[in-house]
Amino acid sequence: MVYLVIYSFWKGIENMNSKTAMNWKIFWLIFMMAEISMFAALPYSLSISGDLIYSLGTSLPLLLATQFAQGTALIIISIVTGLYLGNKLGLRTPLLKSLFQGRGLPANFKSSLKISVLLGLFLSIIMLLVDKFIFSVYMNSLISFISSPPLWQRFMYSFYAGIVEEIILRYFLVTILVWITWKIKRTPEDLPTNVGVWLSIIIVSIIYTLGNILSLSDSLQFNIATYLGYILLNLMAGSIFGWLYWKKGLESAIIANLTATLMIFTVISSLLPM
Repeated sequence: MVYLVIYSFWKGIENMNSKTAMNWKIFWLIFMMAEISMFAALPYSLSISGDLIYSLGTSLPLLLATQFAQGTALIIISIVTGLYLGNKLGLRTPLLKSLFQGRGLPANFKSSLKISVLLGLFLSIIMLLVDKFIFSVYMNSLISFISSPPLWQRFMYSFYAGIVEEIILRYFLVTILVWITWKIKRTPEDLPTNVGVWLSIIIVSIIYTLGNILSLSDSLQFNIATYLGYILLNLMAGSIFGWLYWKKGLESAIIANLTATLMIFTVISSLLPM
């Protein structure tokens, strides 16, 4: 089934018109970055799962192979969706497009890089404050929990969080929802409305937050205060990454997410007492 889905989307890529054919190089670059990031995340994922992964009744190699195949299929679907629908909606990859067209760095690259890094640093500080004044008070520190694996594993996992999450959450899910709202109502310039884009960004942030809470509920004891803190934190992060994707491009969202994740998983976690 996984490979049938991959084949279907592969044929979809082949049938793209000449307007989107130039994006082949972008497709392969994003795909390779995502695949390498998924491999890099494996040691951390095994460490943070502990004995739980061995209690699933499936051999570890088979489980990892299945999850990797499913992840690969989702990555392909996400990239194709972002490339094909994004071109129609004004949701693009301006840095990669400019480089592959031989035009060098875009004129606004430095300003986009600066704001992406600064917003990533801002989110890491907010995460530290929420962890100190909410999570550490009402339950165990969330940063301490996610930082239990060795530093090298946390460093490698940061690239998965920064790259793969943005490909799936923003390049795929936000793009799909924006396209739906665009079908319902669009601007005179044939672009999505601001309300439609923001609604899509918030919905994806909520979906991601609820999924994270469910995955962490066995390891952490959430209460009302920590629920609210976690929801607000993720809504803020999702809104910032979504706005960057919308206004600056996928690359800016990845840079901001990667900056925040590296700060939290490697710098801040190493400075805090365990």
